[in-house]
Amino acid sequence: MKKYLAALSAFAFASIVPLALAVSSTDLAVTGTITPNACSPSLSGSGNVDYGKISAKDLNPTTSTNLEPRTVNLSVNCDAATRFALQGIDNRAGSSDLSTAFGLGKINDTQNIGRYLLGMSSAVADGQSVQAIKSEDGQAGWVGHLFWTPGYYVSVADKADLSQPILVKDLDMELVIGASISPANNLDLSNEVSIDGAATLEMKYL
Repeated sequence: MKKYLAALSAFAFASIVPLALAVSSTDLAVTGTITPNACSPSLSGSGNVDYGKISAKDLNPTTSTNLEPRTVNLSVNCDAATRFALQGIDNRAGSSDLSTAFGLGKINDTQNIGRYLLGMSSAVADGQSVQAIKSEDGQAGWVGHLFWTPGYYVSVADKADLSQPILVKDLDMELVIGASISPANNLDLSNEVSIDGAATLEMKYL
């Protein structure tokens, strides 16, 4: 009986050893950079663009109604020359019928009120005229562009080289809001509707 138990124990141990040897490991690296410099973005008029009251009778029934373009000034001020980008986050995602435009909210959670394009112009960095550029991930693929696509990262580059952001201490840029309301026939306008566009420009250090 003892020999049987000993043999059984040896077999059990032998069957466990391959499993023990098969155990592998993987490593996790948590990295980053703490920058001594800080940048503060700001928008003129506290970033508020108010179109006031618009009569439903003034809206096109079958095509979009373009509203008068509005302009706000974007400023970024840094402690020292810094390479940064701003990510445009659409806080009303899903309410625009164009992926390249920001949304103006919904009626009854089902009807898109409209959209607005966010144009970029007249960028000046540290007293020099520069070009607005954007990238989908903020790391590569930077291209010169006039419009800010939701979710994309925006920075500025030297006009002679649009492939990468430059170091900037003080930046000023005009943002042109081109809003339009969806065709009136697609909207429930039996009650007052609030135009409800909202976006966040989030600072990212590169």
